Amino acid sequence: MVTPIRQTTRPLYQQVEQELLRQIRHNLLKPGDKLPSESELSRQFNVSRITARRAINNLIQQGYVYSLQGKGTFVAQTRIRELSGFRSFSEDIRARGMTPSSRLLQIRRIQPKTNLRAELNLPAGIAVYRLERIRLVNDEPVAYEDAYLPASLCPGLEQFDLEKRSLFEVLRSEYNLHPTWADAELEAAAADEALAAHLAIRPGEPVLIALRHTYTETMTVIEYVRSVYSGKNFTFYTGRQYIG
Repeated sequence: MVTPIRQTTRPLYQQVEQELLRQIRHNLLKPGDKLPSESELSRQFNVSRITARRAINNLIQQGYVYSLQGKGTFVAQTRIRELSGFRSFSEDIRARGMTPSSRLLQIRRIQPKTNLRAELNLPAGIAVYRLERIRLVNDEPVAYEDAYLPASLCPGLEQFDLEKRSLFEVLRSEYNLHPTWADAELEAAAADEALAAHLAIRPGEPVLIALRHTYTETMTVIEYVRSVYSGKNFTFYTGRQYIG
């Protein structure tokens, strides 16, 4: 039985989508399980079939479920995603006996375009913070990060020293936001001139790109980040990806 959605300002299709996603992440819906039909979802959530269809289509686009004509919609096999209670970059590096640090390139409020709003599940008109940093280990650049966070969840984020403090630590201690789940997609690429300069490598050298969503325990998206890791640190950094 699907848990009824709560009264919030979030669009109904997003509430249906997030509830189904919560069940997938908690293995209440397992790979290969068939989702309720549109009509069943509309009854269980007390929404229209159009709303239920939009929620399912979003999950299909994200790769969490797939549709077979005449048979229904099913939960996809586990993606590169989701571990509960994962550590931040800084926490992870310290746990390995090394020294993490960050070089802040910029932090500013922006109005996100449609594609970025979709990644963060935001309606139009909501500002986000863009946080651009170089991540270092023992003073060596190992990653470039371009992160986006809903400004409504962390107002005043720019006042904190994010070169010295972990972003996740700030979210936990200052905003009571607890990063709990993540999904990531990985791809190999070659560094362009800008990335090469950031990572102190030559243009054309291999890099690993990770596109990650970070969620709270209630499945609210609190971060969408594009991280680019230096190819010379490929083994080390594939090890720290949160692979379920």
